[in-house]
Amino acid sequence: MRQAHLRCALPLLTALLLSGCTDGSAPPSAPTPPTAPGTPAPSTPSTQTVNWSDPATWGGTLPAAGADVTLPAGKRVVLDVSPPALGGLTIPAGSALEFGRQDLTLSAEWLMVHGELRIGTEARPFTQHARITLTDARPGEDVMGMGDRVIAVMDGTLELHGAPRLPWTRLAQTAPAGSSTLTLEAAPDWVGGDTLTLATTDFNAAQTEQVVVQRVSGNTVTLATPLKYTHWAQDTTHAGLTLSERAEVGLLTRNIVIAASEDASATGLGANTMVMGRSEARVQGVEFTRVGQRGVLRRYPMHFHQLGSQPNSYFKGNSVHASFNRCVTVHGTRDLRVQDNVTYNTLGHCIFLEDGDETGTTITGNLVTLVRRPDSKKGETALLPSDTRAAAYWITNPANTVSGNIAAGVQGVGFWYALPEHPTGLGAAHGADIWPRRTPLGTFDRNVAHGTDRGLDVDNGPRPDGTTQATWYAPVTTPADPKSAPVPAHFTRLTAYKNRDHGAWLRGQDLTLSGSVLADNGVGVTLAAHRSGLDGSLLLGETANLGQPDSWEAKGEGGRSLPRPWDASFPIRGFQFYDGLVTVRGTALGAFTPNAIRPASGLGYLTANAFALNPQNAAAGLTWLDGSARVYLPAPNPDKDGDKAATFRDADGTVTGTAGLTVTGSALLRGAPDCTFNAAWNAGVCAGEYARLWLEDVQGGKIGPVLTTNARGDAVSLTGTPDAFKSFSTTVRLGEAYAATPTGASTHLRLGFTDRRPGDTLTLTLPAATEPALYRDWWVDERNRLKKVALGSLGATTGDSYAWENGQLTLKLVVKAGATSATVDVCTTALCK
Repeated sequence: MRQAHLRCALPLLTALLLSGCTDGSAPPSAPTPPTAPGTPAPSTPSTQTVNWSDPATWGGTLPAAGADVTLPAGKRVVLDVSPPALGGLTIPAGSALEFGRQDLTLSAEWLMVHGELRIGTEARPFTQHARITLTDARPGEDVMGMGDRVIAVMDGTLELHGAPRLPWTRLAQTAPAGSSTLTLEAAPDWVGGDTLTLATTDFNAAQTEQVVVQRVSGNTVTLATPLKYTHWAQDTTHAGLTLSERAEVGLLTRNIVIAASEDASATGLGANTMVMGRSEARVQGVEFTRVGQRGVLRRYPMHFHQLGSQPNSYFKGNSVHASFNRCVTVHGTRDLRVQDNVTYNTLGHCIFLEDGDETGTTITGNLVTLVRRPDSKKGETALLPSDTRAAAYWITNPANTVSGNIAAGVQGVGFWYALPEHPTGLGAAHGADIWPRRTPLGTFDRNVAHGTDRGLDVDNGPRPDGTTQATWYAPVTTPADPKSAPVPAHFTRLTAYKNRDHGAWLRGQDLTLSGSVLADNGVGVTLAAHRSGLDGSLLLGETANLGQPDSWEAKGEGGRSLPRPWDASFPIRGFQFYDGLVTVRGTALGAFTPNAIRPASGLGYLTANAFALNPQNAAAGLTWLDGSARVYLPAPNPDKDGDKAATFRDADGTVTGTAGLTVTGSALLRGAPDCTFNAAWNAGVCAGEYARLWLEDVQGGKIGPVLTTNARGDAVSLTGTPDAFKSFSTTVRLGEAYAATPTGASTHLRLGFTDRRPGDTLTLTLPAATEPALYRDWWVDERNRLKKVALGSLGATTGDSYAWENGQLTLKLVVKAGATSATVDVCTTALCK
């Protein structure tokens, strides 16, 4: 019997290739005709109920140990005994296997469900104990292309409904290391012998603990063994927003268990549940342990595979722990519910939306703890390159609901919006008209990330080959038309604390993070974005939560754990400006206190930055809760032009005390007579208007470094951006004259200044041994050639013009009506002709 479900026969392989099922999964088994994904599974027409223990059910002889068993056609078989360990078990279409209401164990190499497998119902959950153990006495099987050690649901129905339990709550009081008592916010229905996950409240994901309940009294849980680490529980409220640093406590025990046998702990070949074809699956109250198959594509604890729309299916109230490969995979499936699940100690991306065509999924109320990146010392390899930065939630299409979830203790990213240009994998076959990077955001609200490297990452989307690239998320009304009206994306009410790198990082356009609380992070938030901002939020540098650093770690004042113990002097910051245009508005900041170990500030700039910046980046409506350092700009790296140009506006005086002043770290700017140098900030506070000056060697030759000076003799040497080092930019002040001196010669330069208003002007001098030809606004055409004047007359001109005298080219650049920049091409006459 088992051979019927081992590797696909040649006719099925042909159908597989024609169906585009290129990931190795088989099409629906013959003779069922192909149907559209998402077509409801046929109802089970079983009319006669029989018992497993009745020999008549099996024609007179009960199934023996090791046998491959097929349920009788058209029968609902009630499992009323725990049978001997079987080979394979097939439930054909029109048949059903239902667990009786008693404690039961079912062991088999695999289960193939074409009909129905049921334990309990949604209306009447199963309250006894049931266990399905998948064994591996016959290694290397591949059941209909769905793998080994598998519960394979093909054109069938999976109904698993365990007893309702409180899935997770939080500590009401801090639980110190050495304690054996947890005081919880809610009185749980947990009992002695239950296993819990207790989340880290420090930077270190490994401080997540698995503990066993000894007894429960009200909201007090006594543990079988003392805690190794302190788990914090404190709320802090400022400016109407509350930071809740309370360890989550999740229940791992359920009364229905799906697991591989013990040998999987050594081999990494865990149990695998795969639902595909015309199937539905409703799974709740189930414990999945020793699941997922290490390093094997498509072999996950729970895998909804190419099902299309699934509004009637769900995965809720379950636990997944000791997983060798992910937690829940949603692949080519829409409109699913993934709700109120608890995970612990899993490998690679945990809740995983695979290709980028998965939309309408509701991911709510889940607690994901201790997500591990692969460890080569343990023989673990990354399934995808991105698994080396494992994510608790890997979201490949923004058109989903992600709310009220926890990512706690992740050796990578909490919530990763990893958006491909088009769906990858199997989704590529029909995904040319799907544009995740331009699709409006569904919902991202009330999520919490702590103990990760980066709490929220909206960047670094996958390429078709599985590697990632910097990703510009710019949602618009019509995703196929990038010029259609923008649809601002609002990421709301994020709580992110104790994250080593960032609380949040967003790259794109028209993005807002609002109503959020970011504390105890290396950096609160960076927006590598345009027309984007942080609104109405709370930024805290360091709270009373000192953490519990390991003995080898460098420590902060008072023995505090540091976000980067390998770089103890790293300056912590709340809001970090980057390229822009970005703003921080209506936000309260506090507890950014410099000390002898490291600087700190509420505001700063991305460091080690080689790229261009927008000097119109701004702060407004800020509230300072204490004597926090407001700004700190570290000394620039000598080869990073962005560091040398760091500048932002104080729009309303809530940073500097005077509206409209500019804070700058640029050595080219801060020496002006109306600037005041603030040594604590390592920045000048200046009047005036500012723009971005840029020049590019169009021919791609090497002209850098480019020395840029002003009339006072202040200078910066520009190295150029790393993309071939042919583009150079810095911040300049309007009303001043500048000189740019490239090290090498160019036959065609393009230059200008940006981020300004009509009528704004800038004067720039360049070396020019011979008289060049100059053209405005990217048009190399005689009708658009600049006017030449005498050097003494240049200041009186009202439009773009130039003077060339004594080997020097002097340009006057003017922003035209309706424009925000001025651009000029400078090249030899021969080239321009």
